[in-house]
Amino acid sequence: MSRAHALIPLTEQERQVRDLLLELGLTHLTHAVFPNKGRLIVVDFFVSDRRTVLECWKTTGRRGGALGWMERNAAFIDVKFRRLKTMHPEIRCIALAEAPHVEIATLAKVLGEILVDADGLAFSLDGLQSTILKVGGAS
Repeated sequence: MSRAHALIPLTEQERQVRDLLLELGLTHLTHAVFPNKGRLIVVDFFVSDRRTVLECWKTTGRRGGALGWMERNAAFIDVKFRRLKTMHPEIRCIALAEAPHVEIATLAKVLGEILVDADGLAFSLDGLQSTILKVGGAS
């Protein structure tokens, strides 16, 4: 099953994250699969040498609609993070949530309340780079 997930094409955002991980020289798996009680948890990236999972999502929608969509995805992602940490307490989890038409302060407040199992939260690729370095430690 994990081979099938590896064949899923990357989104534009995932390609940018992949390129960042390669630029940072971090070993990673794309669309990594973790077994969980007879089910599978698929994450966007697993940075193996840092034991870190990355989930990313983006919307170009405007204001309320965008915020609602980001909120729902954050809830789903937090469930993934919680389940992963239950099975693998050493794993760190980082979320990249990009919504260019939503104020970052609002996005940070709303998503921060939902993503309680995230070890780091970024709102841009630049922010993701510093979050990876902070949460994952130095290489």
